[in-house]
Amino acid sequence: MDILLNENERLDDLEYKGMRLIQDKNGYCFTSDAVLLANLVRAGKNDVVADFGCGNGVVALLVAAKTTAKSVIGIEMQECAFELAERNIALNAMQDRIRLINDDIANADKVLGKESVSVVVCNPPYFEKNSGQKRISESVALSRHESTCSLDDIITKASEVLKFGGKLWMIHKCERMAEVLTSMSNRGVEPKKVTLIYPKADKIPDTFVVEGKKSSAHGMKIDSIIVYDQEGNMTEQAKKLYNKS
Repeated sequence: MDILLNENERLDDLEYKGMRLIQDKNGYCFTSDAVLLANLVRAGKNDVVADFGCGNGVVALLVAAKTTAKSVIGIEMQECAFELAERNIALNAMQDRIRLINDDIANADKVLGKESVSVVVCNPPYFEKNSGQKRISESVALSRHESTCSLDDIITKASEVLKFGGKLWMIHKCERMAEVLTSMSNRGVEPKKVTLIYPKADKIPDTFVVEGKKSSAHGMKIDSIIVYDQEGNMTEQAKKLYNKS
């Protein structure tokens, strides 16, 4: 299909089955964190997945493409990102698998329904409100900082929309791990597995992906992924995760 881009847009290769993504060069562009998260999510043929804060649709697209999930529902508050996600869903012919909702995560229980989905996935803003460096645009700031929705708010809404035994997958900075795990446990989504993400073999982990289960017993496993070896080559472990091996 013909792809019309404006001067502020670029077309990126998702490196999976010819999938592509339009991105706003002046807005928030996805990072490897979004791809890592999407590759760790597990969803079966009966699962309905909700992507909280779906942005331009990258996680929703990859989850739909790489799992057998029945459907994926992306929720995005920013109208500009929502419209870009709509174009990306159409570009990759995923309209039959992905539905988008232009609304705030704070209204997730109302627009989705309580206990309505079996999986929630979220690549949330990493920084607390009014923290960190100033960003170049309001849309980037909203994507990077908890301007309208706190970490606990996100986890609370995830718990509300998840069915009994439903799963939450979230990626976050290691420095905020205690907050994430505590909030999940307090909201009835018990952390079951934490995967530490090492950007390089000789570096400390900077992010982690947590898998939580609603109304589950205590007990958590620890795993790790090293993305690049000391020579800067992608590890076999990462290649397998990214479907490159």
